[in-house]
Amino acid sequence: MITPNSDSIKSFLSVGAQIADEVKRRLDEAAANMDSKDDSSDSVNLESLKIEILDQLKESIATEVERAITRIGVAREDELAALRARIDRMESK
Repeated sequence: MITPNSDSIKSFLSVGAQIADEVKRRLDEAAANMDSKDDSSDSVNLESLKIEILDQLKESIATEVERAITRIGVAREDELAALRARIDRMESK
């Protein structure tokens, strides 16, 4: 069983903190730009900003997970499938 080392854990925590800081910064910026009146265009802008932030968050998390998997040497599912297929071809010869 492969266990994460302290560097991997520190890396994940660091990335998580950076992402949280960026989300907070963007939301603070959006709130500062909004007028106190309830305008539907402000709601649309806030909604699109929320979607953009969440999409970037998902991408950042996926990238960091991929890096961590590579660092600790765990094979991805598609790599295992390719290896299984290769073994099956070799066994059938």
